Amino acid sequence: MQHSTQGIVLTTTRYKDNAYIANIFTKDFGKVSYAVYNPQSKRAKIKLQHLQPMSIVDIEVTHRENKDIQQLSEAKLHPLSYQLYDHPGKISICFFLAEIIQRSIETTNVDVDLYQFITHSLETLVQSKEIQAFPLAFLLDFSKYIGIYPYDEVENEVIKLLSNEDKELFSKLLQQPQGLTLGERRRSMQLIIDYYKHYLPGMGEIKSLSVLTELFSA
Repeated sequence: MQHSTQGIVLTTTRYKDNAYIANIFTKDFGKVSYAVYNPQSKRAKIKLQHLQPMSIVDIEVTHRENKDIQQLSEAKLHPLSYQLYDHPGKISICFFLAEIIQRSIETTNVDVDLYQFITHSLETLVQSKEIQAFPLAFLLDFSKYIGIYPYDEVENEVIKLLSNEDKELFSKLLQQPQGLTLGERRRSMQLIIDYYKHYLPGMGEIKSLSVLTELFSA
């Protein structure tokens, strides 16, 4: 059955010579894998450049229950996404966020609140002039939606094992991520990534994390 919905692109990978698989977190169906054919063709309704990480797209899809790969027939880029991709630092953040979200949420779990949080976060990123603290603030807020936020900081099983210095930094991170120094941001990012890995064993190595090093050096 054909449906119109909106989605946030997470990953796009080549499947065959003329086909790609796009993983998109949709508003109505959760995270779905879609087949995209000939996106590099001049006549293509779906352009490959419209399927960049964290791009918001209005899409036409064929959705069938119990099918691993669905069909994507049309995708139009939301105007907000053009603004995301005109700033090198924001592009780096988009790649990082897409990798975190891709590895954190389950396929087909519909979550409108989470979808709205992510789109609102992208709007905030577009409007932000100081973006160094954005990834940390996002990770903290995102952890609430996926059920791993350390509401009880003292008794949290991960935080309890940290050194006293890292405990103090983690506490500062929870209270005011925008107030961290450059060195504190770097260390806090490693702490929060390790925290995610503890609760989400499938997280693995975050390849795009190194891309943010230059951003944090500013």
